Amino acid sequence: MAPFTQRPPTVADTPPSVPRLRLNSTPYRGAVLDGGWWPRSGDPVAELPGLVLALDTYRGPVHGLELGVTGWQARPGLLAVAGRAVHLSWSLDTPPDLLVAVACNGSRTRLLVVPPGVGEFTAASALDLAALTTNTDRPSEIMDVASMLPPPPRTAPESAWESEGGLLHGAEGPAQASRREEAAGDDVLHEESAVPGRTVVRIRGGIDLTTVPAYRDRLFDAVLADADRIVVDLSGVTFFSAAGISLMAAAWVRARALGVDLRLAAPSDQVRNLLELVGTRELPPVHTTTEEALIDDRR
Repeated sequence: MAPFTQRPPTVADTPPSVPRLRLNSTPYRGAVLDGGWWPRSGDPVAELPGLVLALDTYRGPVHGLELGVTGWQARPGLLAVAGRAVHLSWSLDTPPDLLVAVACNGSRTRLLVVPPGVGEFTAASALDLAALTTNTDRPSEIMDVASMLPPPPRTAPESAWESEGGLLHGAEGPAQASRREEAAGDDVLHEESAVPGRTVVRIRGGIDLTTVPAYRDRLFDAVLADADRIVVDLSGVTFFSAAGISLMAAAWVRARALGVDLRLAAPSDQVRNLLELVGTRELPPVHTTTEEALIDDRR
């Protein structure tokens, strides 16, 4: 950590904000990115201290940041964060959608930087994709995919409410979010297959940022069971966002660690379109039908 010598570091006028940050929960796995960050503005003095403090516990205290010069309102060389000076390195060679945090121990955390003005759904999708344990895409590729994902469908009452000046879609309250999450848990059905040691897990409804925690709990419970093969039937899924991609990738990582053969089957049209857009190299094998996934012994 640099002492406050030579030129003084720039000090923020306001306390550090809580960053909109999503990180891969398992560092050092060789993914291209370690996560994503969505700053609220282009002011580095206001945005970076909160990010540094959040990253301190990820791979060790941050010593420096490497950033592209595009999109920022200023380019200070030193930034005061929690009593220390953090070096900021600005380069024309660093893409504007990439930030690298260098810890005192030399480890490097690579983050996708989502532009401040991007819509909430696109930004959340990009953060989900960037935080995949097995991501192999460059930041620009992730932003391209996230910008093409369709937002969740709205009901007729929601559309009418917005047309009359109501809340924007996605701005639901805690009670609504809680009800949706509880409902999601009821939409995961476990079915024992007629084939010994093989289980079918059927998922119905929409998988988005609100409902994915409940789906994760039920799906991970199935992975921890005694089945040798688990087939996730997606034929009843009505909406599948980047959060769904992240969930399936995380389940696959867990399943492989336990020696469980996890497969996806019978994707609905919406799910199939998203899988084709994102690519399936980071996901479990996808089969056309549940029956095929159960009996096909090819990996």
